[in-house]
Amino acid sequence: MSKDLEHMCLQIFKDKNLHNQLKKEKFDVVIAEPFDPCGLYLADYLQIPSTIVAMASSRIEPIQWAVGQPSGLNFIPGPGSAYGKSSGIWDRVNNIWMFIMRTRMFRTVYWNLLDTLREQTGVVIRDIDEIVADSAYLFFNSNPYLDFPFPSLTKCVPIGGFSMDISSWKSEKLPDDLHKLLDERYKTVYISFGSMIRSSDMPDSYKSGIIEMMKSMPNVNFIWKYEDGNDQEFEKKLPENVHPKKWLPQPALLADHRLSLFITHGGLGSVMEVAYAGIPAIVVPLFFDQPMNGEMLKRHGGAEVYSKFDLGNSQKLADVVQEMLKPEYAINALRLSNLLQKQPIDPANRLIKHAEFAAEFKRLQELDPYSRQLNFAQYFFIDIFVIIFIMFATVLMFFKFIINRLFYKSVPKPKNE
Repeated sequence: MSKDLEHMCLQIFKDKNLHNQLKKEKFDVVIAEPFDPCGLYLADYLQIPSTIVAMASSRIEPIQWAVGQPSGLNFIPGPGSAYGKSSGIWDRVNNIWMFIMRTRMFRTVYWNLLDTLREQTGVVIRDIDEIVADSAYLFFNSNPYLDFPFPSLTKCVPIGGFSMDISSWKSEKLPDDLHKLLDERYKTVYISFGSMIRSSDMPDSYKSGIIEMMKSMPNVNFIWKYEDGNDQEFEKKLPENVHPKKWLPQPALLADHRLSLFITHGGLGSVMEVAYAGIPAIVVPLFFDQPMNGEMLKRHGGAEVYSKFDLGNSQKLADVVQEMLKPEYAINALRLSNLLQKQPIDPANRLIKHAEFAAEFKRLQELDPYSRQLNFAQYFFIDIFVIIFIMFATVLMFFKFIINRLFYKSVPKPKNE
């Protein structure tokens, strides 16, 4: 994928007509996503007065580190780590390891692209760390009432949920076939693994496990987003309570009170939607930030995280689904929905106000933390701990010397015969 990003970015930087057109617009501020840093590099090259870094995910470690935001590795779970009281020392080891690996992965993409641009176009562009550090704000796709509590900076603005419009979802008319399915049985479960990973490409053992689970629950309707509408062999295996659909209006479906449970891959968009809709969820993380998203949703008491490697275990999956259909999970999910819908500051309004502020005042050096200027030893107090250790060791050696002197003075030497 990094090669595709390089090719695309090279074409953008070679397009002088595009550069001239953008310069004529005299933009006050640019908002760019750092997963593909080309937009940030272009903004720096064109010398647009103000930059806002906007992350589509809740965290990208090297970007947050560049602005000086604390990592919180000792209590914020990384991929595959538990959260809270169930978190142990190996979870923290995993957090550090994943931090190092994800940072290395992103930096490799950033540096390779920057080297390619400099070599093949001769443009003068700063390093990604400098560009991010000089940005007016860092927008990140997190909501304080949903995400893990963590230390942050005024410069880091959470905008998670800015596009969530629950009233619009509820007013959207569902297709007639979905209306009928939602009325067929007392409980209805919706299954979707997102747009990137297709259920139709799932290993057969996983499909069989899911199908057997659904067969064991004939009183529950299952709506399954299954992309291959011509898979006749697959459809022959399905019981009458299972309804595969190539596409579904997910927000409107989640907002319908007749839906009982959502089985999802845990993409941040789906997690945000189900949280706002107030529907219990089973999160089956596949990759990247999805394990963290699952733990984030689980801590509110309306969701459970289920390993993708256990999808073939139909009995275990059925037990979890039956558990999640209990009323207490729906109550907890509804509470989270009310929290998000009634939060004191609307995320969309927060985004607009900060963007307008950055456009007016450009570079906001007042928000830069001095911690960015500290080296590793200073930031983590290693220099102070070394001084304390030396002082302690010196005092210990001094007392040992005094005790030895007093002891040997008080003990008379034996006389030689």
